[in-house]
Amino acid sequence: MKDRLFRGAARAVLRSPLAPLLARSRQRGVDSELDPQIAAVLAAQRLLRMPALETMEPVRARAYAEAGLSALEVPPATMAEVIDTTVPGPAGAIPVRMFVPPDAGPHWIVYFHGGGGVIGSIRSAEPITRLLAAQTRCVVASVDYRLAPEHRHPAAIDDACAAWDALAERAPHGRIAVAGDSFGGFLSAHVDHYTVDSGSRRPHLQVLIYPGVDFTQSCPSIDRHAEGYLLTRSMIRWFRSNYLGPDSDQRAVSPMFWPDLRRAARAIVVTAGYDPLVDEGDRYVELLRAAGAMVRHRRHASLIHGFLSLAGAVAAARAAVDELCGDIRELLDAG
Repeated sequence: MKDRLFRGAARAVLRSPLAPLLARSRQRGVDSELDPQIAAVLAAQRLLRMPALETMEPVRARAYAEAGLSALEVPPATMAEVIDTTVPGPAGAIPVRMFVPPDAGPHWIVYFHGGGGVIGSIRSAEPITRLLAAQTRCVVASVDYRLAPEHRHPAAIDDACAAWDALAERAPHGRIAVAGDSFGGFLSAHVDHYTVDSGSRRPHLQVLIYPGVDFTQSCPSIDRHAEGYLLTRSMIRWFRSNYLGPDSDQRAVSPMFWPDLRRAARAIVVTAGYDPLVDEGDRYVELLRAAGAMVRHRRHASLIHGFLSLAGAVAAARAAVDELCGDIRELLDAG
């Protein structure tokens, strides 16, 4: 009930004369560069005292997150066809939803949703995957990998790599990108890394949207933006504790610590200035470039983690998504 109240209230706040007042209540000191519409949304969230995701059991957290911030998401773009299918995986069939835009070209995007490896789904990602398909003119294949703690690391990675192999075979004529937001960006980096030595088809492009690439949580922004920006430090720790097994090597699983990135695919990396993960995303850009990879880095100083879900109401978030779609289209068309 409270999440529905927040979603309705957030859009109402953005349209009301209260928005500038709420924004100014946040845009002070370290928050002086925070986008005013996002500042108003965060102030409304604080006033409503929304429940913390990390206080819930994973099953309840999934149901809560599935409702999402739908009032702030982009409206669903019309598709020529939406196809529900499956591909073979290491533990059985992996669900995939394919979005075919009316003016589809030859290129494909294999997309992995966010959610820390614990929450999220094809359905919750659908507003953004539809928009990606519509604006890039690519067929977008959205993958529903296994979630923790029922299926801990490396189940999600294994599913992502298996889905990539199966879907890459279905797109023989165009170029194909691997993409994802947050944990989906983590999976996308793993897919690219996997294809280097596996003999699998290589991505023409990897698209990492505010990715998590450091499970050691050693970057300063984890503490600098620990509270108050939707994704919190305690939430990140909850995700990690549910995703990783007791014997998992946090450093080995983290793309930021891979010893060799010299054969990494071309990359678009998107980071947000008020994201607890911003420092690791920015650092990964530096590491890719140092290894010789071509990287287009879009750093949105005024935005927060998860801004894809705000693009239906926050102008700066929508502009960032539009820019991302233009980048994907340009780099895939360029070969």
